[in-house]
Amino acid sequence: MKYLIMTYPELICNFATPNIVWYQTDITVVIRILLHDLDEYYLRVECDHLLFSATLNGKQYYVCLYLFGAVVAEKTTHFNLGREIKITLFKAHKWTDWLRLHIEKEKNPAIILDPDHLYKTNWSIVPLKIERENFREYMRRNNISQIMPDVPSSDEEESDDEAMDMLFW
Repeated sequence: MKYLIMTYPELICNFATPNIVWYQTDITVVIRILLHDLDEYYLRVECDHLLFSATLNGKQYYVCLYLFGAVVAEKTTHFNLGREIKITLFKAHKWTDWLRLHIEKEKNPAIILDPDHLYKTNWSIVPLKIERENFREYMRRNNISQIMPDVPSSDEEESDDEAMDMLFW
């Protein structure tokens, strides 16, 4: 029996991946694609992924990101700032933190968290321990010699009596 040996072509990507810096707030995710002096680019944002492509100095760049969370694609804004493309995505589930930008668990070396926007959101709140003052000390400090009991008004007495009558009826 003869076996056919097939040679497969190597999988080589003709596209480069630009450096991406990102950060998040409670309601947005901001992505900065670092490409200098870019005139034209293609950007498409869907609820769960982002597609970006551009050609710069004869080199083709392509990014396909399946996002960690859902976004509202219609609210997406993007600006060409000359040194970078700044994309603002609005989270579909506000006030939820994304663990990473893309859904894949493997680290992508081209994607980093923006060091200028690092902040801690989960500060541990230590309750203040307030010492309760002794009641006798409070009375002495405020010159209170006798505290009168709270006497209900006649209207309150009648309503309480009616409520009791209804319970035992």
